[in-house]
Amino acid sequence: MTPERTLVLVKPDGVQRLLAGRILARFEERGLRIVGLKLVQVDRALAERHYAVHRGKPFFEGLLDFITSAPLVAMALEGPNAIALVRSMVGATRPHEAAPGTIRGDYAVETAQNLVHASDGPETAAEELALWFEPSELLDYPRDIDRWVLAPGS
Repeated sequence: MTPERTLVLVKPDGVQRLLAGRILARFEERGLRIVGLKLVQVDRALAERHYAVHRGKPFFEGLLDFITSAPLVAMALEGPNAIALVRSMVGATRPHEAAPGTIRGDYAVETAQNLVHASDGPETAAEELALWFEPSELLDYPRDIDRWVLAPGS
């Protein structure tokens, strides 16, 4: 199966609560590969482009204020069915609806600060990856990498 790429943001609350490493580890332990990773202080222009779909909604300004309030971790992940896999690992947007075992179910408390963003489909993932990463910032692994990478715990 051809690997798929997706964007995950560990939002300012996740970074401030020192959860970025734990969140990243969960994706790696599941078998997803990091193809891009950076710590970013988001400016308003990037925030507006990222949340453009919500422009005009009552919570739009709050989203912008929150995402620009402190650094976040942007990561590009790759693997089979990466978009759906990441979305299932992240859990429901509202933490009280997120299942235990999901990132939000285990760590998030309120909807406005729900720790992570994950692309919701192939087109969105492509657009968001291009917004957050230059092509030169994304790595390509050799297709036979599984042959020479040790399994976790080996």
